[in-house]
Amino acid sequence: MPPIAGALTWCKSLRDRIQEPIDKLASLGQGITDREEYKDVYKLFMSITKSITEYENSKILEWHKEVEANSEEKLQMTLLCKDENGYIKVNFDPSLVRLLREVKYFL
Repeated sequence: MPPIAGALTWCKSLRDRIQEPIDKLASLGQGITDREEYKDVYKLFMSITKSITEYENSKILEWHKEVEANSEEKLQMTLLCKDENGYIKVNFDPSLVRLLREVKYFL
């Protein structure tokens, strides 16, 4: 899995994993949610969720900057070129392949 899509998938699975126990606790009723222990756990849950969201946003911003920096320039290159032996070869940059792989996993 590509690095950015992998990190975002990991964040989503981590968020899902910590969401389930909070939902189960909240479904137990008002008696549980009014307790001080629940409030402490919920505060910790919100803190972790915020950290995960910040990490996701930083990864998305990093990917966005990389796309802007590389893709426009690389897409302007000719697709076919001749190598030193005179053979025609595909001139498709590896960074574009990585970008397309990221997009595939995002979808």
